Amino acid sequence: MKNEKIVMIIFACMKIISVFLGPFLVAYFVSVSLENIYNLSLFNIFNYLFYCLFGMFAGYVTEKKGSLFVFRIGIIMRFLCVLLIMGFGNNITTHYGFLAFFLGFSSMFLNLPFNLYHTDVVQNFERASFEFKINVIKSFVSVFVPLLLGFLISSTSYQLTALIILIFSVVQIVASFYLKPLPKSDKVYDLLGSFKKSLKNKQEREMLYVEFLNGLIFSDGVLGTIITILIMITFKSELHLGIINSCVSLISLLFLFIYSKFYKGKNDKNVIICSGVILFLSMILFAFNVSNFTVIFYNVVLGIFGTGILTFAYGIRLFNLAKKKINNNEKTEYWSIREIVLNLGRVVGYYLLLIVSILGFDYLNYLLIFLGFVVLIFCFFLTKIDKNEF
Repeated sequence: MKNEKIVMIIFACMKIISVFLGPFLVAYFVSVSLENIYNLSLFNIFNYLFYCLFGMFAGYVTEKKGSLFVFRIGIIMRFLCVLLIMGFGNNITTHYGFLAFFLGFSSMFLNLPFNLYHTDVVQNFERASFEFKINVIKSFVSVFVPLLLGFLISSTSYQLTALIILIFSVVQIVASFYLKPLPKSDKVYDLLGSFKKSLKNKQEREMLYVEFLNGLIFSDGVLGTIITILIMITFKSELHLGIINSCVSLISLLFLFIYSKFYKGKNDKNVIICSGVILFLSMILFAFNVSNFTVIFYNVVLGIFGTGILTFAYGIRLFNLAKKKINNNEKTEYWSIREIVLNLGRVVGYYLLLIVSILGFDYLNYLLIFLGFVVLIFCFFLTKIDKNEF
């Protein structure tokens, strides 16, 4: 159990650092100047392009050197990302290329080996217990950390807060050297061959469509960034950003807990469609009426039906398909392809935000309407993927 406990410590640090490098980094750009939305868009485009680029060979290095070796590289690179934020200060908005490179590198060299490592290190009979603990950690971080970070940044500065985050990076690095290395694979890494197989399989091909759309809207996609921007414009406070994110996370978790208990083992296609329609309608209304109330109301709707129910339903299908790939000894290729397609969706989303920043912020409502239709398409493809049988 030693390895599992260390993995959970590292996972907690990863999630805390991700909150700082996610919505609060967006808030950092916006707090300096609204004109930085252009630079913010370019930063994210470069970040996820680098993510895709490194994804091309991260799996190959993982197969040759082992997941733990690659994971440690990712942790050290993430440490350097936080150092860059501290060093650049307000100049980060003009030096975003350096940060995008290090963040893209670290993300791929963190997520891929982490998914592989904890899949291998946790035994089947311990999987349910492990996943429960991981979700408890994720829930705790999503509810309390945004509030704490918002308070710290509002009362001190981004640089001092980054110094505290740096401590968690150091904990990650130290903890990683207590993990037990796993045997290296002697399998030939074939990313292109696995991708061709996925395109020929209807279920796997549709899952790739879902991955692309998920990257465009939900999973660190442009939709979350737009909401963060609107919160900062409306409330002009990192503390309010933290409070809203924490409250929405708590509501989402409570609702999702009830939903998961009620719909366990049942057909969820109608729920997916209804969730998509509700989210779509709320996005249309929100696009033409941005106020204190609608910002909070829309965040709650998004938390319950978007990042709550829809991503939950998506996760079930992703895990089931991953099990099939793991049984076929293609787990490294599977996670590599998944990350690449996911990040291509993110790139497209931030390219659209870049266009809005050029045309004028008044065009943001049109982007929200477009993303509303993307949500419906996401739901359509999600319902076409079997929930339990692959």
